[in-house]
Amino acid sequence: MKINKLTKGMTFKNYKELCIFLDMPIRSGTSGKRSQFKELKRYCTYIKQGQKIIITEIFDIPLEKTDLRGTGNNRKVFPNFLISKDDENKTGIYKIVLNENNDIYIGSTTTSFRHRYIQHKGKNNKNLLTLKMLKDGATFDILEICEDISEPELRELETQYIKEYENNPQWNVLNTNYHAWSHMPSNKPKNPKSKRRIPKEKIFKQKYRNIKFKVKAEDYNKTMIFLKENNLISEGVN
Repeated sequence: MKINKLTKGMTFKNYKELCIFLDMPIRSGTSGKRSQFKELKRYCTYIKQGQKIIITEIFDIPLEKTDLRGTGNNRKVFPNFLISKDDENKTGIYKIVLNENNDIYIGSTTTSFRHRYIQHKGKNNKNLLTLKMLKDGATFDILEICEDISEPELRELETQYIKEYENNPQWNVLNTNYHAWSHMPSNKPKNPKSKRRIPKEKIFKQKYRNIKFKVKAEDYNKTMIFLKENNLISEGVN
């Protein structure tokens, strides 16, 4: 963007003419155009009259570039999500606590704490217990950050935390069937093979017909004896 070419009072009949003058790419999408005008506002002020763009002031010193990403301005804030921005994308063991009755639910996540919180709070959450707890004002916080362990190890650690809190009379642990995952076989048992059917013995039936054959004269007698012995011809045939 060649801002040094701009002067106060310059008028451009449309966006395309402005881009050509400032040596900017001509964008077709709304978001692309918006980002270009946002950048232009660092160097000058302008007004629009229909498609016409009029430069009203040129700044001696450009305004500082602002980037709102990650500052919290475009990031939804959840009052009962107690995890800091530095840790929200980490993984590990978390707790959901409703202080009224010291109710606690302990879970683990292999994605991120923030993602898991949103899952618990979402409409598609099948765990109605945690959904109700969060609606009633329960807080979501970290028990332990675990980023370098396998999922089975993470689940084992989750179970240890649940048992530890169960043994503490101060807490009312609401997890149910938490250890079921450890009893599930890694491979489902195969269905027993059905007994193979033993095929019935095949009985071949054959009707003997008149057999025509040609043999050498010296083999004729041998051939006839063979045929008679195997009942291929009757005894009366010569």
